[in-house]
Amino acid sequence: MPEALRLLRREIRYSEAKTEEVNILRRIQYYDQQNEFFTRLSNHGNWMKAVVVHHLGLPSPNACQVANVEDWLHGSFNVCIPVTISVDGRRKHSGTRVLLRLPLPYRTGEEFRPGNSDEKIRCEAGIYAWLQENCPDVPIPQLYGFATSDGQTVFNSF
Repeated sequence: MPEALRLLRREIRYSEAKTEEVNILRRIQYYDQQNEFFTRLSNHGNWMKAVVVHHLGLPSPNACQVANVEDWLHGSFNVCIPVTISVDGRRKHSGTRVLLRLPLPYRTGEEFRPGNSDEKIRCEAGIYAWLQENCPDVPIPQLYGFATSDGQTVFNSF
């Protein structure tokens, strides 16, 4: 019996793959790339805390707790990492949960087109800003800030 190959959400055999109209060779790499990226992120929990602290103007990295990997949310192009705020002096925000949203570099084509992830972030932030200004009745998440790999940062007060 032929060996099945692991895709992100299922396994696939050659008999199925040959009828697909997408590049399965590329897609079978995503599972390992996702595991590698998530491992790298989970090993940088202090960096994630620092990013949240910076964008929300919190007093210290101890003011937030990053969720475990199994609680992360991910789709085709982003991973959203839940972060819980626990600031004693600001009871108003204590217990608030925010999401640190990062593009998946293996899905945005960052490897062969450096800068794609930054462009994705700028476009999505622009769409959020436009919707907030022009369509206030459309429910969208609150954008507190964003940053690109070149150091550009924009943030609102929390």
